[in-house]
Amino acid sequence: MNNIVTENITPAKAKEYLNTVAGNRPISKAFVHSYADTMKRGKWLLNGMCIIFDNEGHLIDGSHRLHAVIEAGIPVRFDVIRGVDPQSFTTYDCGRHRTVGQLLAMQDVKNYNLVASIVVANQNIINSGRLCASNTTIRRGGLDMSNASKYDLYRLDPDGFNEVGFYINRLLSRCKILSGSWAGGLYYYLTHRGGYTEDEVKPFFEDLYSVDTGTIASCNLLRRAITKAALSGQKIKAETLWAFIVKAWNSYITGKELKLLRYSQGQEELPKLIIK
Repeated sequence: MNNIVTENITPAKAKEYLNTVAGNRPISKAFVHSYADTMKRGKWLLNGMCIIFDNEGHLIDGSHRLHAVIEAGIPVRFDVIRGVDPQSFTTYDCGRHRTVGQLLAMQDVKNYNLVASIVVANQNIINSGRLCASNTTIRRGGLDMSNASKYDLYRLDPDGFNEVGFYINRLLSRCKILSGSWAGGLYYYLTHRGGYTEDEVKPFFEDLYSVDTGTIASCNLLRRAITKAALSGQKIKAETLWAFIVKAWNSYITGKELKLLRYSQGQEELPKLIIK
């Protein structure tokens, strides 16, 4: 019979539980660091996702969260279930499951698919500092995340993700100069991880999504480059588009004028976002 309890798991207890894992399981340091950072900021919430042990006492789900407790160095509350069939692990994230968007829809989350994509995009930037999907680190750290991991990330800050989803959806109703996932992931990252306030970030996005020429020169350059490519039937490569976005943002936030928007893939380093 399964036994579910809520425990205050200390770093020492986390180590004890991790020692029960049978076999070696790959661990994403990026996930662990992200979880630990949230724990240290006191933002980790009980979300119904359990630490799971089988009926032989082996840990079969929850390794990343327990490693994060150790990294954070503080006790964290989790629901813990024991007595699960050892073979049940083979059914996790297999077959046809509900998407994260569908899971959010079941909880009446507005813009559920957009919010789910923002969660992943934000994590991609945290993991690798970029959004272009050709990057192997992104594939490993973001696009191949299990639904459980994505849902865990959403539950770290549901209000924040929902608010950004609402805002980006409003921008998309004007025009679709950037995809909602890229715009939302970047907006969330800058305001929640990059150290900027919404008052600092919003003018950039408002100008970029304006239907007429805006007042921010770098946004005009970015909008013009995207529009020109679309009108000519071309598609800007993901890496080039990301470089354009970063260069436009960096110009805006530093106040340094950007006269041209260029990027030579393979001939120059991919620029990095300027954050605080």
